[in-house]
Amino acid sequence: MSGYYNQVLAVWNYLQLKQDIQPSDAILLLGSSDLRVGERVAELYHQGIAPRVIISGGLGRMTDDLFPQSEAEMFAKVVMDCGVPCEAILLESQSTNTGENLIFTEQLIVEQGIKLNSVTLVQKPYMERRALACCEQLWPQVNAQVTSPQFPNFIDYCNTLHPSCDVINLMVGELQRIELYPNQGFFKPQPWPENMTRIMQSLIAIGYDEHLIA
Repeated sequence: MSGYYNQVLAVWNYLQLKQDIQPSDAILLLGSSDLRVGERVAELYHQGIAPRVIISGGLGRMTDDLFPQSEAEMFAKVVMDCGVPCEAILLESQSTNTGENLIFTEQLIVEQGIKLNSVTLVQKPYMERRALACCEQLWPQVNAQVTSPQFPNFIDYCNTLHPSCDVINLMVGELQRIELYPNQGFFKPQPWPENMTRIMQSLIAIGYDEHLIA
């Protein structure tokens, strides 16, 4: 069990970047199924990280049967309930994946006449690396940084809505995409630890394969 758990922790730690967040022009929430991301966005707004919050997300494969409204609308409610004024919030509610989050958001700010030189991306902890890699590939003219809800460790993040088995499956899917997507032009290439392929294959071998792409 300890060896298995150490593998999970290695993946958890690799997928996070734990950057020191600096002030930026806007906070961009990339939609997901975890509404705690909205609480992190509000926290950053109240810290003065940025004067504007952009919330991006339609209904993706994880939220189509979960949310009664678009991810953008669901997260907007969380953010406003945490004290962020509605006039500081801009919604993009058509995107269904990370790439579309960025492409549609860029289109939206151009339509609104907004100029961004820097952005703070906010996502789930294990999607930090994906979010930044995708932004650096698809929106390279913007200086991006990334953060997520703050949890001491993997077990503290997991709860009844996000049980550990589901999170591990999702993390293995993240690893596969980080390995494959740069060759398809979706992500900026990422450093790949020597043991990560072995760890990924080991977790797949014991059944964590629900979010692999064909």
